[in-house]
Amino acid sequence: MTATILACLRRDYLLASSSRLALAWQVVAVGFAVPTLYYLGRMVHLGAVPALRAAGGDYFTFVVVGVAAATFFSAMMGACAAAVRNEQLGGTIETLLVLPASFPALALGVSLWAILVAAGQACVYFALASMVFPTHLAHANPAGVLCAAALTAAAQVPLGMLAAAFVLLFRRPDLLTGTLASVSVLLAGVFYPTSVLPPALRRAAEYLPLTHGLRALRMAAIQGAGPAALAGDLAALLAFAVGLFPVAVLACRFALHEIRRSGAFSA
Repeated sequence: MTATILACLRRDYLLASSSRLALAWQVVAVGFAVPTLYYLGRMVHLGAVPALRAAGGDYFTFVVVGVAAATFFSAMMGACAAAVRNEQLGGTIETLLVLPASFPALALGVSLWAILVAAGQACVYFALASMVFPTHLAHANPAGVLCAAALTAAAQVPLGMLAAAFVLLFRRPDLLTGTLASVSVLLAGVFYPTSVLPPALRRAAEYLPLTHGLRALRMAAIQGAGPAALAGDLAALLAFAVGLFPVAVLACRFALHEIRRSGAFSA
């Protein structure tokens, strides 16, 4: 299992290193995004937005946490589906699936490089925001941040598996990740607190894992809340992960069975 994951990671690293300009551009994009968020935040005053005061930080800190986390978790959710689609277009998906490795190992292997790049991008967000601009993260609770990040990732994994199953079965680009990412940007509190939404949309937002993930991450990173104070959102994330995982496993098994039965592996 480990050998398969490392082999896929090495392959993707070699492919990415042949196009270093693309990696460099991701860093440059963050370099433009962070100052934009900072100067946008200068127009927002805590006194004018009580919901931001309740979040415990200024708008710049609030939105940097939201954008960095949402970017990472969306990339993590779509990594496997994007890799499967690339293998389909390249005509190598059949070769990949006959390797002597379990599907989870293959899924992690083809996704890992994209996840690491997204994690690096999120780190650049926080590093640039902290070193160049004033942020309010001095009271961050590491245990709270770690628990919130881990459970948010766990809730995103089955969504990524469902997206990969869709791509495998229908041999079409990933629609689930883009749709969920767009809905999450609108409802989950990436750019503004969910408390500013109308009541119906606030209730709908509670059915998105990212809503609970961002709320827990901000409480831990900005207010210094520990795992006990985040119990409600952490429990919701755990429920998402536990409830969706069996569905995702069944969807992947069905997709694999169907493409092996029909022999329609590539796009």
